Amino acid sequence: MQIDLTKLPTNPGVYQFKDKDSKILYIGKAKNLQKRVSQYFAKNSLRKAEMLKKAQKVDFLIVSNEGEALYLENNLIKQYKPFYNTLLKWWNWYTYIRLSPDQFPQVILTRNKRDDGATYIWPKRNSQELKKLMQYLRMILKFRTCPISQFRQGKLCSDFNFGLCEWYCQFPKNNSNSPDFIQPFTSFFRWNTKPIEKEIKNQIQTAIQTQNFERAAKLRDIFLHIEQMVERQTVELDKKITWYVMEIRKISDYRVFVVLNFYEGRLIDVIRDKISIDEWDPYHLLANLAADIDDTFSIQSDSWKDNWLIALTTKIKLNKTEKADILAMLDRFFESFLLSTTFEANNLNNDLLKLIQSRYHLANFPNRIECVDISHLGGSRRSGGLSGMEGWLLEKKFYRRYKIRSETSGSDDYSALEEVILRRFEHSSIPNLFILDWWKGQLNVIKKIYDEKERFRDIFHSVDFISLGKWEARKKSWIGWRSKRWWDEVITEKIYRFDKNWHIDEILLHYDQADKLLTKLRDEAHRFSNAYRKKQMSQEFK
Repeated sequence: MQIDLTKLPTNPGVYQFKDKDSKILYIGKAKNLQKRVSQYFAKNSLRKAEMLKKAQKVDFLIVSNEGEALYLENNLIKQYKPFYNTLLKWWNWYTYIRLSPDQFPQVILTRNKRDDGATYIWPKRNSQELKKLMQYLRMILKFRTCPISQFRQGKLCSDFNFGLCEWYCQFPKNNSNSPDFIQPFTSFFRWNTKPIEKEIKNQIQTAIQTQNFERAAKLRDIFLHIEQMVERQTVELDKKITWYVMEIRKISDYRVFVVLNFYEGRLIDVIRDKISIDEWDPYHLLANLAADIDDTFSIQSDSWKDNWLIALTTKIKLNKTEKADILAMLDRFFESFLLSTTFEANNLNNDLLKLIQSRYHLANFPNRIECVDISHLGGSRRSGGLSGMEGWLLEKKFYRRYKIRSETSGSDDYSALEEVILRRFEHSSIPNLFILDWWKGQLNVIKKIYDEKERFRDIFHSVDFISLGKWEARKKSWIGWRSKRWWDEVITEKIYRFDKNWHIDEILLHYDQADKLLTKLRDEAHRFSNAYRKKQMSQEFK
């Protein structure tokens, strides 16, 4: 099997080795997909050598963090049971936190999730880390861990003497008040860490006032690492829901769809494929998918021209955060699928780049694109950041940071931008498309350099320059595709470009998959330049 490893993303995710019939041979997870998959092809590597002889393709799914990668890997292995996977084939791999259905709940760790009326908090991937975390939380929340038989005896135990329990066994039996730890405990594992952080601060102050400095130091260490103890993930939901979620996007001459299959709250399968528009029958496809779980579903769009989302059951209710997480996950899976086509003859990414070239009237095929942004704080402390991609992939080797040197540039965005552009194009390696973040004023800097710097004219004839500006969209919360309600004013961003006579044309963004390439690169340049400015300010402060 021949594969260009440089085209693999560096994100965390799940990878799959498949044979010539697309049957999954092996599933694994990685913190860095490119590094992990590269290990299988290293010289003298014996890792799954027999499996590699049969493998014809590597597929992958990008996720948000390493923990989510492990959950998804675990679910997919249980769903497909690949021949070369020897672990994770049974459902007792996870460790859950169980709150018993008693008036004063017992909190324990278990690997068996049952329908017994108890509250099970979503699983953790590392039982040793979870045990350590539970010890920390006991110091703060003092919850009960003793079995019900011991609890009913009403006798003091060592937990009370060590300050790890509030002596719930001695509470009056007719006391209807629930313990104070339940709400902050459950919300903590739903990524709301503020109540716990507030309680830790209070206990630190109490420990200092009583001169218990050893306990204060321990609580301080817990507080500093509290966010690292809880990983946000969407693969395992709190709700035991069984449903399909499907998103369809039009890309070139294809309909590309991603289907998420949730079973009892677990994401057990991800289906991705592309179908030619000539062969596209959406109603037949949806009916086949929905037949397993729901007899009725409605199509909420009156047109198949746009990208849209379908939930193949109307009985599921999710909160705003859960919906946002699922949409973000769908976006990552679309990106994964588009990246995977770079290994095939029919490369959808090239189709997207061709669409950008024709839509914005570019002279060059935009295989390599760079974007520059000037970051500042209230008009001062300016710095420049450059991001780049090649063949649709973000390439860190093209990233550059620019410390603004001239004094005039320190108080003027245009002068700072001019300085950064001149320094960038002093190098021989140039992009096909160069994007400026903001609007017409920034684009006029290019015209100024062209008129005043004769040595750059040959270079500028080989590069397309455009400006990507939010303008009014910066002041609105609903931009482009994000607005789904009829009463929201839809504000779109614009592309600014020069025509043959150096007049500036304005073109509205379409917000399809092609335009997302440009906005993604622009946002990355913005992030990178801001990070460099903050680093400079930190060094000045020190």
